[in-house]
This record gives sequence, structure tokens and C-alpha cells, in this order.
Amino acid sequence: MTAFALLESLAGLSHREAAEFHRVRVDTVKSWAVGRNNCPRGALDELRALIKMQERAARETLAIIKRGRPDEIELGYPSDDHEARSLGWPCVGAWAAMAARVAAATDRPIILVPRGSTLASAAAADARERR
Repeated sequence: MTAFALLESLAGLSHREAAEFHRVRVDTVKSWAVGRNNCPRGALDELRALIKMQERAARETLAIIKRGRPDEIELGYPSDDHEARSLGWPCVGAWAAMAARVAAATDRPIILVPRGSTLASAAAADARERR
């Protein structure tokens, strides 16, 4: 296993998603993951930045949960990579890795709903799009 493979996994990216994220071919990502070719430092830095973004978003979500103390948590999820990108994530896998951090850090039930299907998730999506 390589550092690239570890970071790719922590970021929640499949090889296909990592290839799109890094703007390279899937075969290139596979060769980085198994160590056949050295991964450029810039690609590792991009993954680290994505992981930091996921951690920050999870912390912010958990702070909102703590303030509101809801009995259950509703997370609006992107249905495809295009929708994930409109929310600031490179793909659904990256969003899911962030949501997994939230789920791991709280004992409250989490309900996943399609983005925009509730007033709260629609308002959050609209606020993100206005930035």
C-alpha cells in the first residue's frame, strides 16, 4: 500500500473519482495506488487539502448539531457527481467521506435525504450556491 492509496481511501475516492479529481487517467491512479509509479507530490497535496476540507465541514456540521441538539440529523446528499460539484465537492465519494465523519462522531440517528427534498437541505444548498 502507498501513501497515495491511504489518502485516496481516507478521502473516500474511487480510482475513477481520483482520476477525475487529479485530471489523469484511471490507469495512472492505479499505478500510484500500487506503487508502480511514483505519485507526484502535488497530487498528494491535493488529497490532503480535500481531507482537510472534509474534516472542516464535518466539524462545522457537528457544531451545528451540538447547538441545536436534534433528536435526529438530516443530511441532504448529492445524487451524482455533478450535483456534488455544485455543493463544492469533487464527487459524491468525497461528500460521503465527510458525512461518514459526521456519522462516526455522533450517536444521534442520521437520515440521508436527496438534496433539496426538505426545506433545510434546500436552504443549505441555496446558501452554498450564493457564495
